Amino acid sequence: MEACLIVTYRCNAKCYMCNTWQYPSKKEEEYSPDLVNRLPDGLKFINITGGEPFLRSDIEQIIENALKKTERLVISTNGYFTDRIVKAAEKFGNKIGFRISIEGLPAANDELRGIKNGFDHGIRTLVTLHGMGMKDIGFGMTVSDRNAKDMIELYRLANAMGLEFATATTHNSFYFHKDDNFY
Repeated sequence: MEACLIVTYRCNAKCYMCNTWQYPSKKEEEYSPDLVNRLPDGLKFINITGGEPFLRSDIEQIIENALKKTERLVISTNGYFTDRIVKAAEKFGNKIGFRISIEGLPAANDELRGIKNGFDHGIRTLVTLHGMGMKDIGFGMTVSDRNAKDMIELYRLANAMGLEFATATTHNSFYFHKDDNFY
């Protein structure tokens, strides 16, 4: 069994394929780290995601509790908050993994994610994690007609860095508050 923990709907990005940022959760409505303890033991995989998980001031407690429930934990993030991410990596080491969302080369990524210098922050975070010896790291791309032209170059970059490169396709979703991702 696997679990996906959406720990917040707050986000510092404004991605075109996701409207989560338009419907942010209130801090007081987000579940407490203790709720993670109610998950069953022995999960094969837990993904911590959001919004942007590193906007949670208690993210390390969530990670700590989740690690008691799984053999593999990966945090999906836009990689913008390098210092917070590195702090978690220093604390938990290779017990956790990271997937940084990168939607294209610098101009495309920053336009599609609605966050200035987002590509630079994401790559800086990946390089730092790689330099720390983190093993379970990589980046993911949500492919659409607006960024497909960058996919091969991003794959080559991931390959040159020795990182995983994962893709997903743009789709409509209640989770993303989107029903207009048609082409």
